Amino acid sequence: MMKLLNHLKASDYKYLKLINDDWPYQFLSEYTRFNKHYSNSDYYIIKDEKLNAYMPVRLYEVRTFRFGQIEHAPVSAGIELKSDDQLDFFNRFIDFAKSTDLCTKLVQPPPSGILGAHPAGSQFCDFGSYLIDLGQSEEEILQRFHPKYQKAVAHSIKNHAEIRVGRETLDDFYELYVLTMNRAGLTPIDKSYFRLLCDYMGEARVKSAAIYEDGRPVGAVFIISSRYAAQCTHAGSTGDTKLYGSMKLLNYNMMKVMKSQGVNRYDFVGVRLKNSNPALEGIFRFKKGFGGDLKVGYLWKAVINPKTAGAFETLLKMRIGKKPMPDIIDQVKLDMQNQNNG
Repeated sequence: MMKLLNHLKASDYKYLKLINDDWPYQFLSEYTRFNKHYSNSDYYIIKDEKLNAYMPVRLYEVRTFRFGQIEHAPVSAGIELKSDDQLDFFNRFIDFAKSTDLCTKLVQPPPSGILGAHPAGSQFCDFGSYLIDLGQSEEEILQRFHPKYQKAVAHSIKNHAEIRVGRETLDDFYELYVLTMNRAGLTPIDKSYFRLLCDYMGEARVKSAAIYEDGRPVGAVFIISSRYAAQCTHAGSTGDTKLYGSMKLLNYNMMKVMKSQGVNRYDFVGVRLKNSNPALEGIFRFKKGFGGDLKVGYLWKAVINPKTAGAFETLLKMRIGKKPMPDIIDQVKLDMQNQNNG
């Protein structure tokens, strides 16, 4: 049996009161409130009574169609389920979603929501993320960096790089983030998203940070955390600085900040595996250079109601509404087709 729980319902408190800062931030009540304010989406914690496990799911509407998005892998007592148990959870959740007409489709999770299994009939791609164990000493963390990264960190320190952490850096972060997204030909998220995350999650769980060369911001990161993990969800840089180690030093500094707050791991949030895109391969190498452990999993999506899903696709083909950009799963499929055709 599954329960659809919500932090905003007082009657569900008895089921959700066990969730605390040792769980991923996607399970916290503050994140539910943020989603309700930012996108007016319904944010639920699904409880599977068989496994005594929980999973966050966001539900939102496009015209008259309802879509679901899994935000994090299922967790029990603050620990992520093993892959076999995740598959068991997903299969029952899909049955539950179909029987309750919960949504038209389950769309791809965000890159921060790597899943440990994919159910039969779903569309999926391999995905991973590099994790730094913050239980190590600061010296041990740095020693695991690639030797070139260690030299880059030392170079930026020697050349008087300045790091600032706090909401006062949000404007500088956003400017560099937009610059980076424009270089990649991608659409940046509105600034209100980051402001509201700061408002709802608070400075203990959200960090904006930037690194400066002679007072000019040259790199920045945006981090969301609980004690479970700190996820570096967004970043940006000028690409025009003498501090060639600026982003290495900034990330190392944030690892130290998160460690001092009792956070267990630092998560670089997503790398595409088995990819042939040179730009994406550069991102993979950049994150790998910090010496973290590669967590391997999947992103997947699935049709829940074939009839309404077909109607939605028909509307897209008729150009009613704006067709969304391909998700990562579709991009991987296109890259593979282009590689085979080439």
